[in-house]
Formats: sequence, C-alpha cells, structure tokens
Amino acid sequence: MIYLGIDAGGSAVKLICTDECCNILAKRKYNTDGSGERLEAECFDMLSEAEISEKPCHIFLTGAGSDIAEGRFDGIPRSYSEEFGCFGRGGQWLSGIDRAVIVSMGTGTAFVFADNDKYTHIGGSGVGGGTLSGLAELMINVRDSGELNRLISEGKPARVDLTMGDICKGTLGGLAADVTAANFGGRNMSREPADIAAGISNMIFQTAGVMAAFACKGTDITNAVFVGAMSEIPEGKAVLRAVGGLHGLTFTVPEGGAYAGAIGAVLQGIERTGDK
Repeated sequence: MIYLGIDAGGSAVKLICTDECCNILAKRKYNTDGSGERLEAECFDMLSEAEISEKPCHIFLTGAGSDIAEGRFDGIPRSYSEEFGCFGRGGQWLSGIDRAVIVSMGTGTAFVFADNDKYTHIGGSGVGGGTLSGLAELMINVRDSGELNRLISEGKPARVDLTMGDICKGTLGGLAADVTAANFGGRNMSREPADIAAGISNMIFQTAGVMAAFACKGTDITNAVFVGAMSEIPEGKAVLRAVGGLHGLTFTVPEGGAYAGAIGAVLQGIERTGDK
C-alpha cells in the first residue's frame, strides 16, 4: 500500500509518497497558488516520475491551505491532522529524538513541545521565510529563492552586523568576539547585496535559535529540532548550531526538514485510521 502526504503551507506545498512504514518513495514541493487542480496534477506527476503505478489508498493532509484538496482525488479517502502535531511528529521521525522543542521554520516560525506522543504548541513568531523573501525584495530587489540562496552563501553577515568584538576588547560575560551584538547595527555596513542577504538570513536564524533556547529554559529539555523549508538553507544550519552551543543546548537540523509536516501527517493519519 502507498499513501500521499500533503502539507499545504502558506508559501509552499510539500508532497510525499510513502509505503506503510513511512519510507519515502517520492517527494516534491512547489510554490502555493491555491489551485486544487494543480495540487492533483503535481501529486500524480510525482508518482509518474517515480514510476509508481499503484493508486494511493489514502491521502493524509495538514497545513492551513489543505482545503485546496476539496473536490479532488476522486475515490481516494482523505483525512486531515492539525499541523502543529504533524510537524512535531515529523521532526521526531527525522531526528530520532522523542523529547524536544520542535521548531518549524516556514513562512513564519512555530514552536512545539514534543514529548513522545504529546504535542503542545507553545507559540510562534512572524519572523521566518516570509520575512527573508520580503526583506530581500525591499532591500536588494531579489525575490527568486535560488538567487537569494546564492547571495546568502556568498555574503558575510559580519559586514552588516555589530559584533561583540566591535564594541569591547576580550570577552564580555563569556561571549566571544564574533557573537552578534546587533543585527544590522554595524558601524560601516556593507551595501553589497550578498552581505545584506546574508545579514537578513543570519538575523532570522538567530531569532529562531534564541527563541528555541528560551523555550528550553526552565525545563529539562536540552534538545531543539529545526524543520521546515527554511531549515534547508546550509548557512542557517551553521547559525542554529552556533546558537545552540552558546546556550549549552543541542540543536539538530535533520535532512529533509521541509517535508516534516507531510511525514507527520502520514504517521499520525495511519495511527488514527489504522490504515495499514
């Protein structure tokens, strides 16, 4: 038996095809356009490209835009799961960590306490992928994700940020010289698009990392797992790990994090329906 997992988010739709053990047989993502017709076409194109001829026996959906599946996929049963539990479960599956703060970095950023099979949404931030694309368009007139990722990889955040080394000699409170004191607070900020792009990315990942660290404070949780499309930016992974180390925590950024919600939808859906 095969299943479709669909995570219809605010910016992108993530699709997976799995077997009954949630082994991923195919995956795809595309920018959200609100079209159910395109959703259905993308799903079946994905199956065709993977040379999967078997008809899915169930479709498991999550995400705020999942209503685009209404009226599509004739004859295939569908069920919906709440997205916070889905990306929590997907983050556990991808990382192998059962107890952690799971952070979904999508259009915005959401935080969930995952404790085995219990998932508690503890809040979120409007700072996320939408912030990255929006500020990049405003500041350097770049919206294309491929071009933006290239600029991020070439730029240096320290050329726009103020660091601890810029304001004091030695360390302050144990903070190293390269720790950011103020995002975009540099005294002689670069005007190069690559440096600005890297600075925006750095600010967003540092914000998510610090919020995750604060979520762990006062608890016995020492792990945070970052998923969502933003988590796949290589430079962001390095920033997150640095923030985790600064707070004495373990920050994990598993591969395939963009598909955590879709994976969690399949896992929770199979358990709920007993459809194996």
